[in-house]
Amino acid sequence: MVLYLILFCALTATVLGFYTVFIEPFRLRVTEWALQTDKLRHGQTLRIALVADPHMAWPWMTVERLKAVADKTNDLDADIILLLGDYVGTHPFKKAITPADAAPAFKHFKARDGVYAIFGNHDFDNRAPGWDAAMKATGIPFLENRALKIRAGGIDLWLAGLEDQQFQNPDIRATLAQVTDDAPVVMMMHEPDLFPEIPASVMLSVAGHTHGGQISPPGIGPLIVPSRFGTKYAYGHIQENGKNLIVSGGLGVSILPVRFGCPPEIVLVTLSGTKAD
Repeated sequence: MVLYLILFCALTATVLGFYTVFIEPFRLRVTEWALQTDKLRHGQTLRIALVADPHMAWPWMTVERLKAVADKTNDLDADIILLLGDYVGTHPFKKAITPADAAPAFKHFKARDGVYAIFGNHDFDNRAPGWDAAMKATGIPFLENRALKIRAGGIDLWLAGLEDQQFQNPDIRATLAQVTDDAPVVMMMHEPDLFPEIPASVMLSVAGHTHGGQISPPGIGPLIVPSRFGTKYAYGHIQENGKNLIVSGGLGVSILPVRFGCPPEIVLVTLSGTKAD
């Protein structure tokens, strides 16, 4: 009986290990969130696709796989696509993909009202130099403590982006000081830990970084979240003090090349207005 139990445990561990390394990290789902907001007029709708944390590295996120992710994202018919950082994979178990080879693949993301980006902490890691310059060379606008007035979904709005919290210097006040009218604001940040400092005037904040915990057993939840707030901002739609935050579970893997209970995802957010004309 003891031998059978040992064999069962060994088989279970082997199957689980195989799944977490070679199955779940290669899955891809589309997660949709529908939010109502009084910062848009009744009848106005804005569709935003979020792509976070691809962590380019063979074999988990190759150039070919990223292009497939781009095709699937483009098919969602979003008004804008927002890239939320961590384009490079730095864990020690991968084969590196150079920024020169990988960055052009991000040009495959297409949305009728534009594709915009920010950087993440791994993009400045000294183990993988050159990613910030290569990504900027794609022509995709990077919003580093910058607010940009755009028209998306027929709506005039401000798209704001913060610098990375670990290797840059995010400045919420200076970024929002660039907003010169009362058009709604969408705030891009890599780490959701900045959310408590975002004012309620911002219509929606979006973030990545956490990977939803990356290992999140059913019934238990995320085991480790890279946040000083623990699991509070680990994943999904968070409402706090009249504010809205969407945290994507991301696409890639970090630290260890495993995912469990949190498969890679593209996020589609639909904002519908409730404000009377």
